[in-house]
Amino acid sequence: MPISLDLTGRVALVTGGGSGLGRAAAERLAAAGATVVVAGRREDVLRQAAAAVDGDWIACDVADTASVRTLFETLAARHARLDILINAAGLNVRNAALDVAEPEWDLVNDVNAKGTFFCCQAAARLMKANGHGKIVNIGSMASEIGIPNASVYCASKGAVRQITMALAAEWAPYGIRVNAIMPGWFRTELTERLFADEAWRARVLARIPLGRPGQPSEVADLALFLASPLSDYLTGETIRLDGGALAW
Repeated sequence: MPISLDLTGRVALVTGGGSGLGRAAAERLAAAGATVVVAGRREDVLRQAAAAVDGDWIACDVADTASVRTLFETLAARHARLDILINAAGLNVRNAALDVAEPEWDLVNDVNAKGTFFCCQAAARLMKANGHGKIVNIGSMASEIGIPNASVYCASKGAVRQITMALAAEWAPYGIRVNAIMPGWFRTELTERLFADEAWRARVLARIPLGRPGQPSEVADLALFLASPLSDYLTGETIRLDGGALAW
């Protein structure tokens, strides 16, 4: 492994790290030498993920700011520092825009937008003391295109994109880089029901020049790059990872 990708001695926190894109990122960072802490709501899943990366786990609901505060206090007490944050916690509620109810709006935005912001804030307070840090937010192509029956999700991921740019500009003097990954269509726990619909799957694949959905490991590879010294001159960017879907 090139020395520039060696994360030995770094402490990384992955929210939503128990499954899907978050778990893939946790495994990749651990393979690069980082001490990895996974956070999320499902303790049984977290235990399994932490064991897989020989790391630590802390239960947290990112939609609850008190829970976020406890997460970072516990992390600081156990590990004394934080170098990398991967914000992978997220969810979607599919519904026609005319039928969206306020609780649905609050649920999706509290996790995807509010949770991302306050995890970034808490992480930056620890990173500022060390004079460096890498924050990687998991966004979505839904921040750039409109998707029927996903208006609330689109709004929340648009917020993630703007949060990424604003924090990158504000925290650059502290040595903190903030970037985001914009996945296209990926096959995960969250999307498995959609991919099981053959008609839907055929329509989606027809829109991807590379002809296939993405794999969680491919998000993990980009997360590793953004967490490593290779990306030290990169901040405020949201990088498309969509097989070329938005290129045409």
